[in-house]
Amino acid sequence: MKKLLVGRELGNMTVGQVGLAPAAKPLAQLPGAFGAMVLGYNPAVHLGDAAWQRVGIPPVGLRELLQASEAVVVLLDFCPRYTGLFSERLFEECRPNMALVCLGHSALFDAKALARALSSGRLSGVWMDSPEPGLTDPGRPLAQISTLQVTPRVAAITRESRSRSAWAIARRIHALLSAAKSTPAEPASFEDLKRQPSDALADPAGEPPPA
Repeated sequence: MKKLLVGRELGNMTVGQVGLAPAAKPLAQLPGAFGAMVLGYNPAVHLGDAAWQRVGIPPVGLRELLQASEAVVVLLDFCPRYTGLFSERLFEECRPNMALVCLGHSALFDAKALARALSSGRLSGVWMDSPEPGLTDPGRPLAQISTLQVTPRVAAITRESRSRSAWAIARRIHALLSAAKSTPAEPASFEDLKRQPSDALADPAGEPPPA
């Protein structure tokens, strides 16, 4: 008899969401529809920022989020200072058997620490969307770990998504050009005024300025 694979349900689960990427708001609504509670964290957004109300997620600290969540989704936009953010110390804070889905850059994770967390069972499984090339190559810490699943980034390979991307770029260019056009010109300096023809310096009545 084949081994039965038993899954888990979102109902009554706590889901942590790390990052406030554009997908954060619609993604936060999905677990709630199944009866889950969603918590949020973003290192660049203060806990009292109004952005959390707009997204509809109560913010907490990262350690608190990891301790409370049975599943975590990472949507954090990458920048160099976040390299290795998920380290050995953070994985020790994770709720045992936690599941993790990463839609951000794989450099957010310390590869050795992640491998140990998966091998020890601290993490039940990790799904990474298009990690950096070579992350699971032989000789690397995450090579041949069955609980690490790599998924291809295919969300953008649709006609609709490409149309949305094109319109988003067009709107951004239009906004930049409109802002540049509406920016008031800087007042002319005294040296600029001296170089202008004398009739350009006449007042509205046509009289030249006093000497």
